[in-house]
Formats: sequence, C-alpha cells, structure tokens
Amino acid sequence: MNYSYLKYIVEIEKTGSITKAAQNLYMNQPHLSKILREIERDFGMPIFHRTSRGMVPSENGEAFLRQAHSLLAQMKQMDMLCRSDQPKKYSLKLFVPRVTYISSAFTDFISQLDSERSLDILYRETSTRETIQAVSDKRCDLGIIRIRTLTESYEKKQLADENLICEELFSFSCQLLMSQAHPLAHQTDLNYLMLQDYIELVHGDSNPPSFTFDSGDNYSPDGSSSTISIYERGSQFELLNRNPRCYMWTAPIPYRILAATDLVQRPCSIPGNQYQDLLICRNDYRFSQEAKRFVQSLNRMISQLSDG
Repeated sequence: MNYSYLKYIVEIEKTGSITKAAQNLYMNQPHLSKILREIERDFGMPIFHRTSRGMVPSENGEAFLRQAHSLLAQMKQMDMLCRSDQPKKYSLKLFVPRVTYISSAFTDFISQLDSERSLDILYRETSTRETIQAVSDKRCDLGIIRIRTLTESYEKKQLADENLICEELFSFSCQLLMSQAHPLAHQTDLNYLMLQDYIELVHGDSNPPSFTFDSGDNYSPDGSSSTISIYERGSQFELLNRNPRCYMWTAPIPYRILAATDLVQRPCSIPGNQYQDLLICRNDYRFSQEAKRFVQSLNRMISQLSDG
C-alpha cells in the first residue's frame, strides 16, 4: 500500500468528512473518494460508515486506523534519523575581554562558517573575574583573560585552583592610540610623563586608574590629569578622531582597523608595561571543531599585529 494513503485515511478520520479531508490535503473530493474505495476493497471491508454525522470508523476500521497511526509514527522517527545526518548547528560560547583584535578575529571566524548551517553562538565581552567564573561553571566553552606579566605565577596558580588550564595567546606592551592629528602622533621616544596635558579615554565600566588585568583594550596608568569614561568602542574611536587631544592605552590593534578609523598607535615607555592574553578552558574540555577554528582565527590575527 502507498504510505501516502495512510495519511489520507487518518485525515478523513480527523475531519469526519471526505470533503474537508480533500481540502486539507489539497486534492479534489472525487479522487479521495476513489482512493478510499480502493483501500476498503483491498482491506475487504468498510473502514468508515457513512452516517448523517459524517464518516465514522467501523469496528474493523478502528483497528486499521490504530495500525495506520503506528506506522506513520514509525515513518516520522525514521525521517528524523535520516535528518540527523544533516549539518548540525555551529555551537560555541566565548567570554573575552573588550579587545579589538579579538573581536576582529571573531568576525573573521564567523565569516568563514558554512552559511547553510544555523548558529548558536555566544560572544560576551566582560571582566577577567567573570570569565574565569563562567568557564569554571560551564557557562561558556572558552575564555580569554588578560594578566600582567609581573603577576603571571600568581594568576596561573589561581586558574589551577579552579581546575582550569591556560595557553598563552599573545604577549605585548600597551600602546597609545590616537588621532593622526594628535600633537604626540609623530613624536619618538614617548613616555607616560608626556601625557599630562592630554585627555585619556577609559572604559565607562571601570574606575580609573585601571592599570590592572581586568581591563580589556583600555589601560589608565598615571600620566593624564584629565579622563573621559566612555564604554562603547565606536564612540571611543570617533572621539579620538574628532578631538586630537584625546588618547587611549590599548593592546596592539590590527592595521586594517587603524587604517579604517584614521588612527595611529605609538609605543610609550612606562614601568611594568607587559601583559599576556591567555586562552582558558576546563581541564576536561574537548575542543570542538568550532572552538579549533576560532583559535586558528585568533592566531592568524595575532600574527598580523605588531608589538612596538
């Protein structure tokens, strides 16, 4: 028997009418009536009684319909098994600092994914402490944190105590980010004492001075007597462009971002100006293909950066 016929019979049972069933099945009523007669002939007895209340299953018809429902349910399960071989969702949860080169690497990672597959991706820019907690609590797969090289041993011990493992991604010195029109943009041998008369931009969710590993792109060592707290990256870049007296402390930024925003980075001498970005995960975490591809994008981006 054609399995489509089972759907037709079940639809007649559900609606109690050949006419309504034909409408729901997008077919004409005479054709559906003919199919029903063929099925009843092969079955050897009526499946439905034609009554004033519509189509009512006969006693034997009820047994037929029970089997029809069972077969259709099995067919649905088989169809789901076949579909399980189809591409699954990309799934990845990341907690990272607010850092331009990391967000650029993430954008590159997303652009390389198969557009035919759906996504379940979380990318959250947050503090080191929250990242460590989220990785430990299994709220995310991977985290990236920033530490000062001076406190490296202490920070890595703290990670080990949380049953986390880490891998160094990038070691760098902070640089000054500023407009090409900034008075110091073309100076050589810059040091932080030269910043006194200028305006420093710091993230709006941190308390300056924020010369700690909890900051992302942003640092605020002693040097400027004027600060503006501003959270959003695009607003920071616009302010740097439109006010040539502003500057920011940042990690190295990809050259294409600098070119697109008409900004420049300059090395600046300051004590203790060495940092590391660490990739962290649980010690039992098995890297998915998505996680591996994201780390590859990170490494490619880091290879394009210049420290100094």
